[in-house]
Amino acid sequence: MKIVLATAMSIVALAMTWIGASPASAHTPTFRADCAGVQVQATSYDAGQANKWTVTIDGVTQSGTFGSSFSQTFPVPQNGATTSWSASVVGFDGNYQGQDSGTVGPCGTVTPPPPTDVCVDLPGDQPTGTSCTPPPDVVRADSKNLEGCDVVLDGTTYGAGSLTYDEQYTDTFVFNTTTNTWDVVTDTTATITNTEFTPWSVQEQVANGCTEPSTQPPAIQTSESTNDVVCGQDVVVTTTVATTTPYVYDAQTNEWVLGEPQVNTTTSESPVTPEQCETDTGVSPETEENTVVVTNVVTNGVPTKTTTPQVPSFVDAGLTGSDTATPVLSASAATVAAAPSGNSSPMSGLLLLTGAALVLVGGLNPRRS
Repeated sequence: MKIVLATAMSIVALAMTWIGASPASAHTPTFRADCAGVQVQATSYDAGQANKWTVTIDGVTQSGTFGSSFSQTFPVPQNGATTSWSASVVGFDGNYQGQDSGTVGPCGTVTPPPPTDVCVDLPGDQPTGTSCTPPPDVVRADSKNLEGCDVVLDGTTYGAGSLTYDEQYTDTFVFNTTTNTWDVVTDTTATITNTEFTPWSVQEQVANGCTEPSTQPPAIQTSESTNDVVCGQDVVVTTTVATTTPYVYDAQTNEWVLGEPQVNTTTSESPVTPEQCETDTGVSPETEENTVVVTNVVTNGVPTKTTTPQVPSFVDAGLTGSDTATPVLSASAATVAAAPSGNSSPMSGLLLLTGAALVLVGGLNPRRS
């Protein structure tokens, strides 16, 4: 009997020990955290009471109540960052509580920030740092030169001379929406600017073959001869003055103008003829000046000849107004006076009268020395 009682008491004690130990183990909550989330579990709590749970992830807190058990996984951000968390469970009467905390991650991938459009006037969205205005245009200029007898540029005729000008190019910029930068657009069409034309002078036009040089005309030649009859020496002295005026080229006007005359004077002697120094009175003066001007003018190759005899007065013949001697006549007049007196033809008499009249006229107008 004693043995049976002792056994029964052992069984009761063992049962009481199990009953007391089971609730303590079942009321311990568990916490687990990874990139799948923060997991909170609690079991064997009083089903008729409001037991509490709390979870905080990256500063955001969630809380609630449960009955006999609780099991839930709370997601963490998947943005490529590290997440901090904390969790706790407590019974309705403040007993059977548990808590834990930590960090997980980084989890997931980094999410790019939303685009920021800093250039509202440009197509697309431009990030911070984008230049919203294009760079200044780039102006390039190449200096050119044209010269010749007939300069023509862009349909404009300038004539003979030298033309300087600039070929100007203006490079612009266009926005590249792929790179958010400004790409240069090279100008390939030239604009003509800064034109300056210097015409050639007549001399330069001739030198460059634009104008034919003018033809040189022949020189102007004139010749004037004077004959002096010296009866005392029985000679006739002929003085010839030849003048040549050449044409000189004027390069500035492409014309030939008269230059400086070139004068050449020559003298020659020839014997006198009997008619030049003899008269019908038989008087032969020692000297007689008989001036015969013969002018040979050659103009542009066409010669002309003029002979001008001069009849001397009484004084020219060496006589005075009171002299009764028959005056000496000029060569031409002497020829008339020397005609034979025996000729009875009317023409001979007329010639004698004419010669006498000439002598009288000369005697009435003597030159005074």
